[in-house]
Amino acid sequence: MIRWLLHRNFRGMEKKYGYDATYLHELTDESLSACIRFATIQLAGGTFHGNASSNAWFAAGIAGALVEDCGPCVQIASDIAMEQGMNGDIIKQLLSGAPTDADAQLGFDYGRALLLFSPNLDELRETIEVKWGKPALMALTLRAMTARNFPVIKRALGHAKTCQRVRIGNDDIAVNQALKAA
Repeated sequence: MIRWLLHRNFRGMEKKYGYDATYLHELTDESLSACIRFATIQLAGGTFHGNASSNAWFAAGIAGALVEDCGPCVQIASDIAMEQGMNGDIIKQLLSGAPTDADAQLGFDYGRALLLFSPNLDELRETIEVKWGKPALMALTLRAMTARNFPVIKRALGHAKTCQRVRIGNDDIAVNQALKAA
């Protein structure tokens, strides 16, 4: 019954976002225990914003996906952010490397710095703590960490073979590949 529910949920996600979740179906079929553990890890990020702005929180998640992904997971992270109210132009600017909304830029820069061991991590951490407090820092951290898990498990199961441009609204965005490096 649990497998059936998980597959149903994944099929809904595939249909809604035009996303290939074959790797999640495989994870479910091969080891329900592993799938449940993966889901539990993902729930750690949840929707906890910790006083951080929504733009910063969504941007940290987009950054987490970007560090590990070649398009499909960045696409779904962007789609969910826009579905929840983030302006698509902000996402376009983040992904192209152009300056944008200060809160979104801070969340994006922090997510990248955290996951890429960047030298400016301490400065970004301090800025976030001063601006929103330590709970926001924890929320942005969890968001960036959990967003990277989908591309990682996809790659581990051999399903991360397709690169794609990210589509924001009616525009295909060529992601600035320099953003994936430290």
